[in-house]
Amino acid sequence: MRRIIITMGILLIAMIAMAYLYFSNLNKRSEANDLSLNVISANAGLIFCFDHDKRFYEILSGQDLFQRVLGETKSYQLASIRKQILEKPELTELLGQQKIYIGLLPGKNNQIDYLICTQLKQSINLQQFLANHLPKDIKTTQLKDVVKLRFSDSTVVYMGIEDKLVVLSDASEQIQKIIGTAQHKASNFANYIKENIGLTKNSLASVYLNFEVLPSLLKNTLNSSMSGELSVFNQKGTYATLNYNFSSEKLLFNGTTKLGNGVNYYTLFDHMPDQKIVINNLLPKTTANYTIYAVSDYKNWFIDLCKWLGKQRGNERILKNEEMISKKYGLDLKQIFPVYFKNQFVTFQLASGEKFGGITLSNGDKVGQLLLDLSAEYAPDIRIFRESGIPYTYFGEPFKKFDIPYYTIIDNYLVMSNNASSIQVFLNSYRNNSLLINDKDYQYFNDQLSAATISFYINNKNSNTIFGRNLKMPFFKYYRANNGLGKFEAFSYQLSGDKGKFLSNILMAKKQEKVVVDN
Repeated sequence: MRRIIITMGILLIAMIAMAYLYFSNLNKRSEANDLSLNVISANAGLIFCFDHDKRFYEILSGQDLFQRVLGETKSYQLASIRKQILEKPELTELLGQQKIYIGLLPGKNNQIDYLICTQLKQSINLQQFLANHLPKDIKTTQLKDVVKLRFSDSTVVYMGIEDKLVVLSDASEQIQKIIGTAQHKASNFANYIKENIGLTKNSLASVYLNFEVLPSLLKNTLNSSMSGELSVFNQKGTYATLNYNFSSEKLLFNGTTKLGNGVNYYTLFDHMPDQKIVINNLLPKTTANYTIYAVSDYKNWFIDLCKWLGKQRGNERILKNEEMISKKYGLDLKQIFPVYFKNQFVTFQLASGEKFGGITLSNGDKVGQLLLDLSAEYAPDIRIFRESGIPYTYFGEPFKKFDIPYYTIIDNYLVMSNNASSIQVFLNSYRNNSLLINDKDYQYFNDQLSAATISFYINNKNSNTIFGRNLKMPFFKYYRANNGLGKFEAFSYQLSGDKGKFLSNILMAKKQEKVVVDN
């Protein structure tokens, strides 16, 4: 889960950077054009939509975050395309008041391609455009229905024109898929954007995410497969709308996320109100990532969880396990966790890769007593469950990986892991007060976060080893580079339940400058 979130963040921010580097002085705000929208939404996992004018460019020129996220080489390339083509009066006059869409698509050889779509005021064919509207210092090479453009600085881009539609891309095959297509029908994603585009009218820029296509994009960045935790976003009909909020210190987006109609664990939370996060007080200082879940009404939430479990494979084993525990130990598990669980639970991973789960309790001592017969002592303050599947039965998908875990109970927290040594590592950090909440950089970042129902968090520095294993090398270099993502402190994606959908916030904050005081 954490891997897909940070990668999604990287792709999202990179796409935004492309847009603002490309365009600095286009036209006034207008209604969405259906043809351009239908084309861009057919295969893109992320779409950036905006109306550009001088005001936007002046605002964004006051910060370097987009350029830093995109990288020096790519920034130069895209700035060149903007300057050589899109700022030229020849094209500006033809564009009129159309919206600009930029999408990211899965490409060949583990690449991520971009596609730019807009529409002209009048119909024109490719040859007419090349002869009358393309700057003369750009070299052209005809490739069937696509033309290759080469600038004086060796930047290369591909262009296609059909009737009023104009498409640009860094990959010729992306344009060839479009030009000559008989019809460009509206996808479900296109219809979603049309429904939500009015909600973004007063924002500087808007981003739309298609979670049906995102896995194909992410697959090109990861060494690991798209199974297990990573498959959770591969949900039909799941989309998000996000608006950009200007800041020179951070990249901040807010909007909504709509889940599809599939059997999605997150639907258990889309009616849950947000809460102030407190369970992060137990996290060790070396925490690389965490996901926190807030449940304000566990009694009703557990009813929904049982329905969700009933639709999962292996549900029969859960029911038999409860019956067996009741007969073998004389325990009714429904009188333990449903009664003494407080309101938040978490899964987290340390820089070393060790994985944990934790829950808040209203009375840790009482829970410890009730679990004595159902567990065995491994070491002082460390025990292991005797039976399988207990955490999963009462908290669902995040705890499926902890089948028969070791655990400890301390200060009304129950913390579990699949290794006893990991529990000892946690106890050492907790007792020595070596906690993430005491880190000044985390405190600064955490102060910028709001209350939430679900919170995903990535610590940049503590995640180096994990991403070194899971990201393909070009993306890992980009993640670590000082002129790239290496200057950012952390990444967060928050979801707050709101009557069947989620209010959403994405935050990426750069590291704070260390002030050196001379004695």
